[in-house]
Amino acid sequence: MNNRLWIAIISLCVFVVCEIMLIRFVATDRERQVENKRYLALEQLSTIRARLEGLLQTNLVAIRQLHTELSLEPKISEERFAALTENLMSQNLHIRHLAIAYDYRIRLIYPLEGNESALGFDYRTRPDQLRTLHEAISSRSITLNGPVALAQGGEALIARVPVFDKDTQELVALISQVIDHYNLFNDSGLHSHPELSISLRGIDGTGEQGELITGDYGIWDANPVTLTVSLPRGEWALAAIPISGSWAPTAYANSLYFIFGTILAFLFSVLLYLVLRNQQRLRQAFGLISNQARFDNLTGIANRHFFEEQLTAYISACERRDEKFALLFIDLDHFKEVNDALGHSAGDDLLKLVTGRLQASLRRDDIIARLGGDEFVVVLKNLSEPFHAQLQAQKLLKHIREPMNLYANEVAIDASIGIALFPSDGDNFAELLKAADLAMYAAKDAGRGTSEFFNNDLREQATSNLHMHQAILQGIRNREFLVHYQPVINSKDGSLHSIEALARWNHPSRGLLLPKDFIAIAEKSGAIRDLGNFVLNQVCSDIAELHAAGITGRVAINFSSHQFYDKVAMDQWFQIMQQHQVDPSCFTFEITESMLLPDRERQRDLLLEINDRGVTLAIDDFGTGYSSASYLRHFPICLLKIDRTFVAGVPDDPHQNALLSALIHMARALNIDVVIEGVETVSQVNFLNMQTANLIQGFYFAKPMPLASLIERYGPSVKEKEPRAFNERRKNPT
Repeated sequence: MNNRLWIAIISLCVFVVCEIMLIRFVATDRERQVENKRYLALEQLSTIRARLEGLLQTNLVAIRQLHTELSLEPKISEERFAALTENLMSQNLHIRHLAIAYDYRIRLIYPLEGNESALGFDYRTRPDQLRTLHEAISSRSITLNGPVALAQGGEALIARVPVFDKDTQELVALISQVIDHYNLFNDSGLHSHPELSISLRGIDGTGEQGELITGDYGIWDANPVTLTVSLPRGEWALAAIPISGSWAPTAYANSLYFIFGTILAFLFSVLLYLVLRNQQRLRQAFGLISNQARFDNLTGIANRHFFEEQLTAYISACERRDEKFALLFIDLDHFKEVNDALGHSAGDDLLKLVTGRLQASLRRDDIIARLGGDEFVVVLKNLSEPFHAQLQAQKLLKHIREPMNLYANEVAIDASIGIALFPSDGDNFAELLKAADLAMYAAKDAGRGTSEFFNNDLREQATSNLHMHQAILQGIRNREFLVHYQPVINSKDGSLHSIEALARWNHPSRGLLLPKDFIAIAEKSGAIRDLGNFVLNQVCSDIAELHAAGITGRVAINFSSHQFYDKVAMDQWFQIMQQHQVDPSCFTFEITESMLLPDRERQRDLLLEINDRGVTLAIDDFGTGYSSASYLRHFPICLLKIDRTFVAGVPDDPHQNALLSALIHMARALNIDVVIEGVETVSQVNFLNMQTANLIQGFYFAKPMPLASLIERYGPSVKEKEPRAFNERRKNPT
């Protein structure tokens, strides 16, 4: 309860602070708006000033021209004066009339009409006008006076300039120009501005201290923006305020600020209250997120990222203390089969049980982590002798293989363990993990369910594989690879049924290499893609020669899992066929059984797509993997190639005979053709003929051979009665 009270007090204080900040913000914003309005008003007033000054200068052009004329010829006739003045005045100007006075008395005036009463007017009779006249004489420049009362009535601005004799410098004449100030101010925009109330003061150029010319005196008391208007002598002052009379924003806007600001301050205070109330929950949530980032969600042990951090830190400590340790890489054997048979939930429970057994078998200080899938790693700290790691690995294997009860099923699983030692097998995370991984695969190759140390042989093998991978890619670029063809013979009549394309490597130093020398490394490193593309390109080029020699039909090509699982790589094969203008019906793709198991539905869709494009599908080395009639029925397989291991003991071994016969009859029952691989003796051929397995591939008939040898042996130049064309797949061979 006390905590809630403190949270409420803190939230209330925050609300008060927000309100104070809101008041200051509104005041600051009000000042900003006032300054902005004043700035905009000043810009608008500046435009009006420029227009007013421009109109004044335009009107004063006439008096300046007339002054120039009189300076050259002071005595001017009435006709000459009228002609000059008429040219100087225009409709765009605000000049009411021009006048010339000699001896302070007006002698000439234009236009005379309406100004008759001003003719003969003596300035000395009007002290106010005489004063401004003396100012013009003393300054010898144009002065602008008024608005003043005119002798003929009304008010106007009067511009005056004296004319002196150029030789004696005596006053000879006075020129006056009467300007209609109302229209002048109206055209300047003083009277009709849509946003501003404008006032002008400074009669006779006295500026801001002068009397009002137009507008209201109240404008000058309302904090206006002001500008000066330059005159030929002296200045006027302009002032402007908003038409509303105030620079301040409307009260409505300020009210909205306060309302919305108060609502936001209240919401913020409530949010702060909720945040503080749930602080403990948030800490727990952050702890959970941190835990998930460092630990495996399923088993609760360290994940790969956290394990790398732990191991890197421990390596640094071991280097300082000169200690040794062992890294164990654990991979469960046949875990996928359990997953497929019992489901992913059972697989997850199995991983949890294995984790528990591993933890129970280790010391408290040892590190255990799950890298992903069914792969675990263990660090055995402070290892005194390498054989202690071997003993611990055997202990772990013993505990792992103890039967488990999963969903009312008793399951027994084994594991393979690779062991790497620090610092002899690596001095950083990546090297140690790679060494342990290689040792684990060595354990699997040794029969699974055991452990192996990383050693120089494995290191050399890894280095050799890397060099071989680079050599394979270089050999493809250097066109060192060849394609040989091995025929599939119908033993019933000796005819050629089909051919299989097989890669050969004409190594520059090792001579001709067979697939067993490089295919496994190419598969493991991914170079098989480039090699497969090369073989297909070469076969597509050779097909033209085969057809020309009268040998037409399908050529079998091994289809790698790297290409089968990659839709882009598979599409690339069909693009190669299209580039060479070879129909897909000319090909059979041979795949292995293991390629069909990871995701049955996905693999079926891929195979159906390949089959729909015209390619025949065959399973190569059938019987060496997960042979099952159920999955054969599930996929569009047209041909089985039974591995040579089933032929080796035929016909002398009764068990081998029975097994081979069963495989053949299973395929016949599923209406699938069979090719027997590795046939080398006549007795094997006779046995297979009795089993109605007539499609035979083996050294008994022919070894793999270059294209030229194939054409020479099976082309039309060989005068035999047997047909040389490829036969289509035979549904019911006899």
